[in-house]
Amino acid sequence: MTEPHNPPLPESRRGENEKALRQLAWAIEASVGQFKLILARCNYASSRLRLVEQLREICQVEIRVLVLQESEKTLYSAIREELGEEVPACLMVLGLESVQNLERMLISANQVREEFRNNFSFPLVLWIDDLVHKQMMQIAPDLESWATTKNFAIAKEELTNLIREIAQQFFSNTLTLSLDDYLILESELEAAQRELLAEESNLELEANLESLLGLAKEVNHKKSS
Repeated sequence: MTEPHNPPLPESRRGENEKALRQLAWAIEASVGQFKLILARCNYASSRLRLVEQLREICQVEIRVLVLQESEKTLYSAIREELGEEVPACLMVLGLESVQNLERMLISANQVREEFRNNFSFPLVLWIDDLVHKQMMQIAPDLESWATTKNFAIAKEELTNLIREIAQQFFSNTLTLSLDDYLILESELEAAQRELLAEESNLELEANLESLLGLAKEVNHKKSS
């Protein structure tokens, strides 16, 4: 998804994310040659992609990235097909939030969790959002219990500006998104509603969120029909 320019994070939030990134890099480096499941939780694609690039810069081992296809059925098979006989120093998986049948994928991953541990001798980092994490705890609790979780947040000001800029693009007919992007947008807007509107009332922000979320839901409904 084409992202608007985001302002820099406030010092406190940037410091929290940098600390979590360093901890994630250390966890990866300490686990090379053995299976370790790590959940990196971030609700927003623009922040997630920036964090992935920063992590690849500071981590002392090479990180391989797998972006799941929307039609992917099982996580284990997707990783197997990507790697073949190769054993990476670390594998990072993106795109779980866009998988069409995430429930099926998580159930399968939970059922074959021992296969992950027996056959994947490398740290496995899954980038997820809050909704994926909630589903994982409900549907794949045994797999989730193995994981170390690192949380990455977005500053309120950055999030507010992001919503405002997307709304401006929408109302000026300059918002260009693919169908897959609308799935991500819907998830991010719902997360923004939970984070922003729970704290205070902002009529402009609330109206923008409702308009954008309505658009995303309509597009996604038509796509699935």
